[in-house]
Amino acid sequence: MGNIFNVRRSIARSEKQYQDGKIPFIASGNVNNGVIRFCEPLEKDKELDKGNCITVSPVDGSSFYQNINFLGRGGAGSSILLLYNEQINRYSGIFFSQIIRRTCSKYCYGKMGNQESIKREKILLPVTNIGSINYKYMEDFIKIRMLKKYKEYLSCVK
Repeated sequence: MGNIFNVRRSIARSEKQYQDGKIPFIASGNVNNGVIRFCEPLEKDKELDKGNCITVSPVDGSSFYQNINFLGRGGAGSSILLLYNEQINRYSGIFFSQIIRRTCSKYCYGKMGNQESIKREKILLPVTNIGSINYKYMEDFIKIRMLKKYKEYLSCVK
């Protein structure tokens, strides 16, 4: 994955230092897209973590696509990892996050992942005829799946 993504950690942050607000605080949770609460940034938070990335929990490999800027749990240990690739968008990001979740599900509290181990992980992706990553296929796949789900929801509402 290190050849596909720029992998880094968020700056050191703890949710306890924040008041309630409107910015998502993303941590190593495996539900709710990793959002544990919404916070008001501090003055020292001149820059939020940029959206359009994938967050990965080193504790259990949970991964989520983040479309907007957020406050990421940083520091040591179970702080989230941020995966950036300028070619992803909402749909390919969702596709990637599911592949990464399956690949990294082997991590646990006793054997956590880290920045280097995530970079070394190998993932299987669709490719074009010339062997490059097929982002269009990933986008279309997720769009079709989402449309199918929306139709299912709408059929229940009637």
